[in-house]
Amino acid sequence: MIVPARMKSAPFFATLSLLFTGVSVSAFATPPTISRVKRQTRSRGRTSSRSSTCSSKSHSYYRGDCRLCSFSSSSSSDDSPQINPNDLESDEERQRRMALVRQIQKSFYSSSSTGIQKNSTKGMVTNVPLWRVQWTELPGYQNVLNCHVAHYTHMFQGVVNGRPRPWYFGHVYLPGGSDNLENPRYRLCEDGDSDAAHVGVLMKVSDYRQLDDGRLLLIAQALGRFRIVDATQHAPYAIANVELTPDRELIQQYYPAALDLVGADEAGIGSDNVKLLQAVAWEAARIAAVNEAMHWETFEYRNVNVNDTLTGGVEVSPIANYDSAEVPTTAFDAESVMRDYIDTAVESSGIEDLDEPPNDLDAASFEDAKREILNIEREVWKDVDYLIQLLGALNPNGGVPVPTQLLGLLPSDQEWPEGFKLNAYVDRLKAEKAVVGTASKSPFVAVDDAAPAYPDLRRAQRLSFGIWVLLDSLLAGFSPAASTRQSVLELDSIWERLDAALRGLNAINTALKNTLEKS
Repeated sequence: MIVPARMKSAPFFATLSLLFTGVSVSAFATPPTISRVKRQTRSRGRTSSRSSTCSSKSHSYYRGDCRLCSFSSSSSSDDSPQINPNDLESDEERQRRMALVRQIQKSFYSSSSTGIQKNSTKGMVTNVPLWRVQWTELPGYQNVLNCHVAHYTHMFQGVVNGRPRPWYFGHVYLPGGSDNLENPRYRLCEDGDSDAAHVGVLMKVSDYRQLDDGRLLLIAQALGRFRIVDATQHAPYAIANVELTPDRELIQQYYPAALDLVGADEAGIGSDNVKLLQAVAWEAARIAAVNEAMHWETFEYRNVNVNDTLTGGVEVSPIANYDSAEVPTTAFDAESVMRDYIDTAVESSGIEDLDEPPNDLDAASFEDAKREILNIEREVWKDVDYLIQLLGALNPNGGVPVPTQLLGLLPSDQEWPEGFKLNAYVDRLKAEKAVVGTASKSPFVAVDDAAPAYPDLRRAQRLSFGIWVLLDSLLAGFSPAASTRQSVLELDSIWERLDAALRGLNAINTALKNTLEKS
């Protein structure tokens, strides 16, 4: 039974104001915390059970070894005067010295490339430097990282200077952050003997600035989930080979076609080994889903420069916006991607260890799954609309901010029930050619209008992650579906995440309605 936490309206509305830009509407809701949950982390050919107690932190605190969104000057605990020779420099001398320092750094790191490689044929990224910190990021989000410790400053210098854009790194949850980097309990890729999280997020540095004191200010965007396959370095920071892991339904959509290609013996496997044929087809479908994400990446993630932010890079809007100028001009060719993999599958090492697909997958089962996802996507939007209206009723004298980046995901082909208001706000934002965001501004993008060919499932997937910017701030006393950020990240199904969000919204709305009836 779900028991709502005590409502705290003032902090709640303050939190909303920080998260969302203010298009005033009538209405909104209350909080859930999250229970300790058991989760499954799979590596090739094995499954291990781990537990997670991760919870998201306020942006005003240190997260791991970088600090988000706020700065303060450090001071010595020693009261005796200390003179730094550099303090005697003129501004011009300091600028010359820092320019020389940066020139030396670029020269050093460019000659020692990080070696990160994104292999679209195998759906892998190799030699990924891992930022292991005590909080979890979700795909579709973005943050400002103020990196101040030596080993991660070194790591990020290698990322941004060691190779041309795009600049990738991995974000992985680690209780205690750097304090546990060399703790055997959290060592990566230790069969059965480690509590380390092996599911993380591939991140991209959108832009960065090096501060005069040596710190790095980085704008980082979370692209997609991965699973650590092999750790090649553990300290002073970890480096790993990772496998990109799209949601199950995004893989499932390509499985029937992949099975037809494999069944035509294009892989040279032979028709008698049915399980291996199915495993190769499922892997080909996974790789197609990975490449589909790459196809849409520049549209899904508008690049944010430090100079684009309202506070000089100290803060950025928490949800990455779409970029209507970067809609792909060519259609995604899934068949070619799958053929490329299948042609070399027999010669690939580890083919016997490929994951088998879920049972009873065919074109009909995918259409059923897609229909269920689009239905629950609609229900989530209805509950968000109801939530906003309830909040408006509880706070009639104050405007309630609308999460504008999320509103761009509202489906355009729906007949919404009477009294539904969010579509009117979307129409207004489009008509006004609104610029949206909190700490970083960009044009409002109605996704269905900007890219008519954009897949419905990708839109629903983005909502299934993005909705938690609202829920993990509101849900501070509920546990409708193991809704810590790490457990949300490890759900490999769009439907399951939307279902968890819907249960959280239902719990909030019930609590708000009861409060309204008693007032």
